[in-house]
Amino acid sequence: MLCRREGEFVIMKIVLRSLAVVAGVVVSVSAAWAAPQSVAIPAYFYPVFPDPLWAQMENSVPTVSFAIMNPASGPGAAPDLNYVSQIAATRAAGVKILGYVTSSYATQPLASVKAEIDNYYAWYNVDGIFIDETDNNCVTQPYYAELDTYTKAKGGLGMTVINPGTVAPECFVTAADVILNFEGSYMQYLAWSPLGWEASYDASHFWHLVYATDEVDMPDAVMRSQAFNAGYVYVTPDMLLPNPWDSLPGEPYWSTELAYVQPIDGACPAPVSKPKLQVRGIDTAEPDDSMKFGGRFSLTGSPVIDPVADGLRLVVGDSSGAEVDITIAAGAYAGQAGWIIGNNKWTYRDDSETPANGITRITLKKKLEEASTLVSFKVTAPEGSFPVSATELPLTGAILLLPAEPTSNCATATFPGPKPTCIETGGGSGVRCR
Repeated sequence: MLCRREGEFVIMKIVLRSLAVVAGVVVSVSAAWAAPQSVAIPAYFYPVFPDPLWAQMENSVPTVSFAIMNPASGPGAAPDLNYVSQIAATRAAGVKILGYVTSSYATQPLASVKAEIDNYYAWYNVDGIFIDETDNNCVTQPYYAELDTYTKAKGGLGMTVINPGTVAPECFVTAADVILNFEGSYMQYLAWSPLGWEASYDASHFWHLVYATDEVDMPDAVMRSQAFNAGYVYVTPDMLLPNPWDSLPGEPYWSTELAYVQPIDGACPAPVSKPKLQVRGIDTAEPDDSMKFGGRFSLTGSPVIDPVADGLRLVVGDSSGAEVDITIAAGAYAGQAGWIIGNNKWTYRDDSETPANGITRITLKKKLEEASTLVSFKVTAPEGSFPVSATELPLTGAILLLPAEPTSNCATATFPGPKPTCIETGGGSGVRCR
């Protein structure tokens, strides 16, 4: 990575994807568990506090989850007051900040890297450390594991990210919280694929950075990252030279990228009327929660609705961002799971012993009105993992009839309080929103 100064929900293993179709290309990701995704940014732009680019990240919380600060290819020789003020403000807004260090492919003495880590914590109170120029040979894994342990001993979040910039062997998954296993241009991304072992791990272990991406190609890049099981992504039109990380995308590129990553953040044009969300059994860690989610919404005109061809996407989150992101596959019912077509009605059934994501039934109905289409829906999941809470308002749920287009044919239900709102049920074992 260029290193110039120019600059209560647990992530859930929710979406079982065996195939993802991206821009006409079938991308095999085996049996990957995909967690809700967020944006993570190498913020290699100097903050003239209060800085507009840093404010852009702050205003994009919770979709933007963390950023890398890089005063001087490291912490520098002394605290920078602009960084001190900016980092305090950005962390207060909800963006986690990691400090940049380089390992020079495991040739930097551990003592000197640890001294830089000490300075980041002493001067800027960071949330963790980003280690650039990571070697991807298993023989050096203990080097990075030691830096991970050292960072976590500093207290706080203690998040660690290592950057080989390309695929790395499985041994490194225990050396840091996150592996940046792709960093390159969009054209390089089209030819890239993971090694395969990544599909067995939660998406929160992986981060992809894609530069030189035209606005028309940005949605494809985001969807590729999701198909490749990357829990963190950042796509930019900025070019390699002089530095792809010395800016942020402008509008509408930026807001569209955020919508593709987390469509619950105001991206869906239609509100859900009379929404209801009920979850039970969340007082244990076992995947034995039940969920019911339903309501109705209107779409302008007479849009084509065809879950047999398009599938469906369901996203549920709270004030910290998306926490449940489920894609129901397209395809007609064929003995165990799939969609059944009726008269302006579609029913998804999963009659298998272990329904994917715990969802056994979804019903969709449409009714043509004078200038719009009324859609009603109900999702039933008697046994899954949905650890929502009535204390993290607003809760939000989005239903997307076109999973690959999160800004059209979709609707959002919001429970901000006091009404519609959510209450705890069963002594804290459940939540009911309406």
